[in-house]
This record gives sequence, C-alpha cells and structure tokens, in this order.
Amino acid sequence: MRVIRILVYILFILSMGFSGYLWFIRIPALEKIIKDLNEENLNLLKGLSENKSTTPDSVLTIVIPSDEIFEPGSVEISNGGKEKIDSLVKEFLQSGFNGIEVGVYTDKSPVQTNRDKYPTNWELAGARATAIVRYMISRGIDPKKLRAVSYGDSRAEGVGNRYRQVEIKVF
Repeated sequence: MRVIRILVYILFILSMGFSGYLWFIRIPALEKIIKDLNEENLNLLKGLSENKSTTPDSVLTIVIPSDEIFEPGSVEISNGGKEKIDSLVKEFLQSGFNGIEVGVYTDKSPVQTNRDKYPTNWELAGARATAIVRYMISRGIDPKKLRAVSYGDSRAEGVGNRYRQVEIKVF
C-alpha cells in the first residue's frame, strides 16, 4: 500500500512540476493543523457540556405562588416560605448549578399595604426578589450565581393569585 502511495506522489509531482512538489510537502503540515484544530474544538464542546450550558433545554423553572412565600403586601419571608426555600437551596447545593434567577410577578391590583415603601408593583416585586436572593445567600448560595428580577405586573393579565408568583430559574 505504501509503495502505491509513493508512486501516486511521484506521478503527482511529475505532473505538477516543482510547485506541485512543494504543495505536496506542505499537505502533512496542513493535515496536522486541521487535526489539532478539530481536537481543540472537540475539547471546547466537551467543556461546554460539562459546564451545563444555558440553553433553554437546561433551564429548570420552579414556580411558587407568592402567597406561599410572603404575606400579602409584605417582603418578609414567612416561616413556611423559608422552609420551601431551604429545601430548594439544599437541592441546588447538592446538584450543582451555574446560576439562579429569582423573578417575582404581581397581579394588576395596586399595592394596598406599605404604599409608602412600595408605591408600585415593580418596587414590591423587586424587594421580594431581593429578599429571596439575600435569604439564599445566607443559606450558602454564592452571590455571584444569583440575580433578582422584578417583573411587577408587566406580564399579568388580571387580578388574582395565579398572577402573583415567584419564578426560580436554575441554569
């Protein structure tokens, strides 16, 4: 097989002249570069899959009604809410994750209590989201992996419990 390959090289060189010979010598170097680049790309792809890329398929979304975490109009986490968050944090720490986003939604009804502190649903939802994030930090979650988001009533279509929720996305 090697003899045939050498004959093909010789025929190719003779047909191409000296420039063909130089081109032919450069091919093994080019093949090595391509092979090295291919290996590097495969290693990068392997690293992405090990780091749990943030594609939509790898996002876990947990939705909890706000009333199970907070009292109406309040940003203080209830005892029952702390228990729920504690159980989630325990799971997060055991399973590993790249990041957590805590988003809080409200309904369209205006804030009734604590209007001096939270004049709109945006402020109330933002304060609730940061309260949850602070609590998660106190339970051992790395602050660099957390973000708080206030959706307020921007996505609510009406009034009622189904619009008031905490959405925790785990990447």
